[in-house]
Amino acid sequence: MTEEKEEIIYIVGHKNPDTDSVSSAIAYANYLNKKGKKAVPAICGQINPETEFVLDYFKFKAPESLINAEGKKIILLDHNEKEQSLDNIEKAEILEVIDHHRISFDWSKPIFFQIEPVGSTSTLIARKYLNDKKIKIEGKIAGLLLSGILSDTVAFKSSTTTKEDIEIAEKLAKLSGIKNLEEFGIEIKKKKAIFIGQSLENIIYSDFKVFDFSGKKVGIGQVEICDLKEVEERKKELIEKLKEIAEKEKYNLLILIATNIIKPGSQLLFWGETNYIKTAFKKEIKNNSLYLEGVMSRKKEIVPPLMKAFSEN
Repeated sequence: MTEEKEEIIYIVGHKNPDTDSVSSAIAYANYLNKKGKKAVPAICGQINPETEFVLDYFKFKAPESLINAEGKKIILLDHNEKEQSLDNIEKAEILEVIDHHRISFDWSKPIFFQIEPVGSTSTLIARKYLNDKKIKIEGKIAGLLLSGILSDTVAFKSSTTTKEDIEIAEKLAKLSGIKNLEEFGIEIKKKKAIFIGQSLENIIYSDFKVFDFSGKKVGIGQVEICDLKEVEERKKELIEKLKEIAEKEKYNLLILIATNIIKPGSQLLFWGETNYIKTAFKKEIKNNSLYLEGVMSRKKEIVPPLMKAFSEN
């Protein structure tokens, strides 16, 4: 009698993957493999320069690319919204969801569903390792997870940062040999803060998510910068490109957030039903642009007020 072949479990983050989604996928696949599962990390889209730097630094290859979820066993990390997931996700067998964003999920069967208000999914995966006395976390896995935390919390500058993020990051730093957390965090973030010389589409889609706000299609991209002058120099052409994409892809509202990682704050450029932005942030709009001092988090400081504005109108 032949043994039944164990089916592969794909661990995958959101479209337009960032460092947190990629690092946590690799680390969680490694963890499950140590538990006797057959797990493979995957990505849905092209990795950005920051993530490429992290993978090279800790000697990892980029995970395999996976676009279509149909017929596969899937664990979703760092997202739970259908719009941000693999194509045909409804035709997959979802086994788990581990995330730190708002809940927008519907599934026909009971599954393991973990959502916690921490700064990164890497924090949640690292906790699994640290609390498991039977599994040892290797230095390079610790380094990957540390990078995911530093990336998503912008080296602890983001309002999403929790005490647990910092405590776990300090433990991971010791395990991975990183001596100065802040310096390493800024080094990571600067790899992604490449604005000059990039195409308009690369800038807009470098970290892009699609949302459904009360039946309206909203796209929000985020790019990190070191100086607001970089945005001012390309502001007009970026707004024109936002207009072009919004009209072509039928977005009710399309936003680009340019977040300064050196001096905390974000410049918003947008096109579409801009009255929702005025309502959400209670500021006057000038030339399809708005500056929000101290704001760095799309998840915590941009999305919630926008959701409220759409729900009230």
